[in-house]
Amino acid sequence: MTREKFFPILIGILFLFLLSSGVLAAEEGASSGAAASDPTAAVSYQDVRYRYFDLESGDKNSFETEGAFMLTPRLKITNELHYLETDSSGKSEQDFEQLKLKAILLTNGKPFGVKAKYALGVEWQKDLGEFKEGTGTGADVIAPLVGIGWVPDDKNFIVTLLQYYHSYDTDSDRKDDIRETGPRLIWIRSIPDIKGWFKADLKMIINHEDDNDFSQTLELQLGKMFSSSVGAYAELLLGDDVLDTNAYDIGGGLGVRFMY
Repeated sequence: MTREKFFPILIGILFLFLLSSGVLAAEEGASSGAAASDPTAAVSYQDVRYRYFDLESGDKNSFETEGAFMLTPRLKITNELHYLETDSSGKSEQDFEQLKLKAILLTNGKPFGVKAKYALGVEWQKDLGEFKEGTGTGADVIAPLVGIGWVPDDKNFIVTLLQYYHSYDTDSDRKDDIRETGPRLIWIRSIPDIKGWFKADLKMIINHEDDNDFSQTLELQLGKMFSSSVGAYAELLLGDDVLDTNAYDIGGGLGVRFMY
């Protein structure tokens, strides 16, 4: 699916999505679902989503599931699995791309008088695809992280995270190991009028294998809960067309959220 075909479809679906928000906003007992978009929030959920990426060398259609489970009131276990179809190698390829598992220990705090959660964790990323065919990352990675989730009021969430990515097993077709630092800044705004939320997620990468080259992407998400346990969202993914990154030019996505 080309960018020219994808974005008119995405805009049309987003319009219908926003229109339905006004009709369904009065449903009693619905949750905003905003907390599920906060990696430092103590909530359990599972998302199923589709994402399209316009690449410099082709297109990528990614079918993903991402979620979290509170093993204890303070220990959060997250999961993420990607299956993709891409023609970045010059021909169409399909395969599982990557599995991510993360354990995060959450601790309540009040730095500078602001309600917050401290996060300390580690992520494991397992490459499942073939790097030379464009379906894999080419490396298995361990990535420790630290962060703070700030709650200045009942409608706004601000998350500051820092993660270091270190590959311990690299595909022979990949020329470099992964040695990257990833600052991340997230702003989430709860929108009670539509039982929804808006999220802006700035992901930055400092590549220590490439003279500390700096790149960034920005993910925008608008979502709504239709009941206390089921919601949906649309995404706009801004890459090299707007910012500076080799990851992708631009993209978009649609997802369904299940709270439990």
